[in-house]
Amino acid sequence: MKEKKRVIVTEIHRGEIISYLENRRIKIKIPGSILFKDKVERSPVAVGDLINIYFDSKSKSYIFESREERRNQISRRDPFLTHISQVIASNIDFLGIVTSLKNPDIQWELIDRYLITAEKYEIPPIIIFNKSDLVDEDFIESLPLKSYRDMSVPIFFTSAINNIGFDDLKELIKNSTTLFSGTSGVGKSTIVNLMEPDLQQKVGEISEKGARGTHTTRSTRLIPLKIGGYIIDSPGIYGFGLDSITDIDIKKHYEEFYPFLDGCKYPNCSHTHENHCGVKEAFSQGKIEAIRFENYVNILTNPTKFIHEEE
Repeated sequence: MKEKKRVIVTEIHRGEIISYLENRRIKIKIPGSILFKDKVERSPVAVGDLINIYFDSKSKSYIFESREERRNQISRRDPFLTHISQVIASNIDFLGIVTSLKNPDIQWELIDRYLITAEKYEIPPIIIFNKSDLVDEDFIESLPLKSYRDMSVPIFFTSAINNIGFDDLKELIKNSTTLFSGTSGVGKSTIVNLMEPDLQQKVGEISEKGARGTHTTRSTRLIPLKIGGYIIDSPGIYGFGLDSITDIDIKKHYEEFYPFLDGCKYPNCSHTHENHCGVKEAFSQGKIEAIRFENYVNILTNPTKFIHEEE
């Protein structure tokens, strides 16, 4: 009789699951019958999953058997196999959306795509603006943050180089599991190093092409924190095609549109091309932040868009 064990997926490396059992690092093989069956996700497991395994005495290997139901997940449309999902991480308490104030520039549409996904799965989001040492106070004051603050999204301004702005962030996420995600070069690995100094993740340089970062985190990893809880560090991405998100989910996110809906002639108004649209009129009058309205139109009209590195 197989003796089953239950463990948490801490990393997936070259088709094998990495986890810990009784404080010992183990590798877990995924049977081909599971790995290659009809796919709806790139991998049958994701970092953060709680899985059932057993030890096979013949191969002297741990074998994956099943996955427990997920509490939540952050997923995007797979950039290469666009008919399936790529689950970045599961069973998380916070989504830390990491961006840089400069070099590379803020990706506002990407922030909204993350927020829409977090809302879908009822995951509290956090926005972390890193590299505050590269801008002045006037630049920060000019940022279009009203809508995010009105939604009570915690916002942190940090400088990983100067170790500024992390005390309150640590206090918020301690004893929780937090996924850090964002584009390459925004300083995720440096932030992780500051949160857990013994780790010393590899830190990359900014590439000259488009002031984008180089990939330093090659795979998603669950990292324990001495303050309690975990960080899930994930590789940088260049786009986020929405996965299992409806037009209703997208519209629901833009709460600042709500006061103007009565001005729409049509009950199913998309606020993109219709005449007599209260939202479009409010936007033209400066009552809705331009970047938010532009993000809304881009996301609604092309929700699964993925921005490839070469673009």
